[in-house]
Amino acid sequence: MENPAPTKPTPPEDPIRLDGWIAPAIATVAAVILSYAALMAVLFAFMGPGDCDVHDGCSWGADATRTVMGAAIRSIPYVTPLGLLVTWVLPWRSRWTAARRRATAFALLPHAVIAASLLPLLVFSS
Repeated sequence: MENPAPTKPTPPEDPIRLDGWIAPAIATVAAVILSYAALMAVLFAFMGPGDCDVHDGCSWGADATRTVMGAAIRSIPYVTPLGLLVTWVLPWRSRWTAARRRATAFALLPHAVIAASLLPLLVFSS
C-alpha cells in the first residue's frame, strides 16, 4: 500500500469586504467637523476665565482641565491624521475590521478628551 500524497492545507476564507470604506469615511468626516468644534471649545475655555489674575490664579481644577484640553488640542494635528491614514491603508479584508475600528477610535481620541474635559471645566471654573 502506498501512502497518499500530502495535500496542501487550504487557507481559511478571508473575503474582501466591500463595506470596509464606511468606517474610515465616517471617521474622516467626523474628524473634520469635530476638529473645528474642539478648537472653538478650547479657545472659549481659555478665553473664558476673566477673573484669573497672575497673582490670584485660578482654581487648581480649572488650571488642570485647561492643561489637559491644551495638550489634547495640540495633539490633534499629529494623532488624527495618523489614525485616519491607518484606517484607510489597512487591507479591506474582514480580519482587519477590528484594527480599523481601533485606528478610528485612536484618530478621534483627542476630540473625546476635549469633550470629556468640558464638564470638569464647568464644575471647577465657578
